[in-house]
Amino acid sequence: MPALDSALLHSTLRDELRAAWRKLHAEHGADPLYGFGVYTTDSASYLMVTAFSESGLEARVAQSVADFGPAGRHAELRQFALDNGGTPDDPALQRQSLRWSPCDSPLHECGAGLLPRSDELVRELDVEGRWSDDADLDDDEFEEALEQGDPEVDEVFRIILHVLKELDLEGVFGHGPERHRLVLSIWQGDQSNESRHAFAKALNPPSVAARFGRELNDAAFAYDRLFHGADAVREDDVSE
Repeated sequence: MPALDSALLHSTLRDELRAAWRKLHAEHGADPLYGFGVYTTDSASYLMVTAFSESGLEARVAQSVADFGPAGRHAELRQFALDNGGTPDDPALQRQSLRWSPCDSPLHECGAGLLPRSDELVRELDVEGRWSDDADLDDDEFEEALEQGDPEVDEVFRIILHVLKELDLEGVFGHGPERHRLVLSIWQGDQSNESRHAFAKALNPPSVAARFGRELNDAAFAYDRLFHGADAVREDDVSE
């Protein structure tokens, strides 16, 4: 099983992320872009780019409002929401709810092939495969091993953070208002708001990270309002 070549991943990811940003910015920067980063799993089993734009968000909101509207394709979910006092086709709540959902961003699909060599390097590690065929561990031992983590996975995340910081210091992501509009982070499919906010705090100016935390709180509350109405309880716990 190949070992992680940290220097190679670092240099490769730096070049591919710089090129990915330039491509997305050239094609969609007029939207404008308000989020960018690496999308992966908690075991770093693959790497790709994700990004967010204002026009992409508006398009996704319009689609979601239509889907949850009276003649939309989510009739059962709509009825569930209405029965619970929700307003599933409220555009303002949909906008808040969807703002930081990577897979709902139209630009997410654009990022799938923008880190080809970096993705290949982490896939070669086959971190998940290390556990799949290990019949020598009982359930308790397996859980303990998972909690201890994997040093190479930790190193991959360290490299991603370091590369994004390097590119930011180079000015790749802009300066002044353009940079402060943008949130850099590391995104995962199954990820808590606490994790998202922790990465954002490590990669952005404090004012940007604080705004991001508030918007994550708004998104969670809006989702509850969409489907549970006035019974939704706001829990602002990631904006510090």
